Amino acid sequence: MFVNKNLLFSFFAGAFGALAFAPVNFFPASLISFSIFYLLLEKIERKKEVFWLGFVFGFGHFLAGIYWISISLLVDAKHFAWLIPFALTLIPSALALYVALFALTYKFFITKFRLSETYKKIILFALCWLLFEVLRSNLFSGFPWNLLGYIWLFNENFAQLASVFGVYGLSLFAILISLFPTLFLQKKTPSCDKIFAAIIVIFLCGNLVFAHFYIDDAKIISDPKTKIRLVQANIKQDLKWDEQQKYNDFIRQIELTNSQGLENVKVVVWSETSVPYVVNDNPILRSHLSNAAPKDGILITGALRVEKEKAWNSIFVFNRSGIADHYDKHHLVPFGEFIPLQKFLSFLLLSEALDSLTGGGEGFSSGEGPHTLLGEGFSFSPLVCYEVIFSDEVVNRKHRPDIFINLTNDAWFGNSSGPYQHFNMARMRAIEYGIPLIRVANTGISALVDPFGRVVEKIGLNQSGVVDVDLIKNSETSIYATYRYLPLISLIAVMLIFLVFSVTGKKQKDEKLI
Repeated sequence: MFVNKNLLFSFFAGAFGALAFAPVNFFPASLISFSIFYLLLEKIERKKEVFWLGFVFGFGHFLAGIYWISISLLVDAKHFAWLIPFALTLIPSALALYVALFALTYKFFITKFRLSETYKKIILFALCWLLFEVLRSNLFSGFPWNLLGYIWLFNENFAQLASVFGVYGLSLFAILISLFPTLFLQKKTPSCDKIFAAIIVIFLCGNLVFAHFYIDDAKIISDPKTKIRLVQANIKQDLKWDEQQKYNDFIRQIELTNSQGLENVKVVVWSETSVPYVVNDNPILRSHLSNAAPKDGILITGALRVEKEKAWNSIFVFNRSGIADHYDKHHLVPFGEFIPLQKFLSFLLLSEALDSLTGGGEGFSSGEGPHTLLGEGFSFSPLVCYEVIFSDEVVNRKHRPDIFINLTNDAWFGNSSGPYQHFNMARMRAIEYGIPLIRVANTGISALVDPFGRVVEKIGLNQSGVVDVDLIKNSETSIYATYRYLPLISLIAVMLIFLVFSVTGKKQKDEKLI
């Protein structure tokens, strides 16, 4: 009966929770999803059942949340369609293991310390969930996609505490809020649970008050003299590298750039690998790109860089004199840009399978890490594709940038939820660091985002066009940017101390009664 009923409920609860993320942004889905999961965990004790309940919840959650990964395999269906069943099962399964281990850890501490009060269980649940989100974000190259903290972007006012606690802090708060209904699903709600519920309500109200004053007191500097043109060419992925088509697409991007005149434009920004050629060894191509830059301005574009037998996915800065600077992507996509343990897997006679994934190549090389480059009257942190989802890796702390510039190509994922989720994660970096963000994506979403995650201007998904924006800077530095995880660690320490003292105090009280 456990298998037929509880696992089924757990799967659908996990899948339903994915609706809290973009593009649906239905925040109550998280409350329903995690409350059901919590209540199901309450009903069981056997480790095997706990493991599978957590695994199935996680599988449903990640299958519904990142199904779009399989869409990329349809771009070259002839060679990669056979991988779709594996993408839809193995990737969610690997991520679901974190949820299964979370469930075991949570139930272990519940039993170990004999916690009975619902509010204490909720605090423990939130801390354990956060632990495994951190592990998921860092182990095996890391995959911090759809951390629960991103659900607060249903309204950016609720997400401003990321400027203090980061997205991990928002995940902690999201769990506490998501389990709020369980406080009133008891036969009789104890006074301590009612007090905890009141604290949660006060927190929500306080969060909005903080956002109001934080945004109102900000010192945002707008520079209308520095116009930045975002160019979204909307080139379909199945045509992007076609030998006959790619030159026409390259020329079309230049024409799109010049479509509204460059007289008042200082900076032009193209997307990731907008230039479908190797740039550094082609003087004619470099000349074309230099001429595409505004007079006395710069062109920032994604392109390939090759030296000897190594290749990089790079961002180039061009002025009328040639290449002014470049940045090499340092956090590569596993199995997309490189094969983890490639030599070891080849040793195991898996060479043919690897060649089918890589085309027989070695993949891209990794750059040196976060850089700060100079633009026209501003500095910027260049970020390629999903580098923007790694909060710890977006800023060179020795040289704080004025803005983020994130170039990406989400054409791989069509009109799915993937590009919307990716865009929201980029917005969160702006809030965390209090740094405006410019994002240019081949097929969208391209936008200027202010330091509070608000979209100032944008070009929608699967649209072609340009938009001119004024350079904006924030003269203030966020608490998160200054102290990183210190505020969150302090909060966690307080929560742990409270749990420890409440457990030891109860134990001493029980011993006196004996």
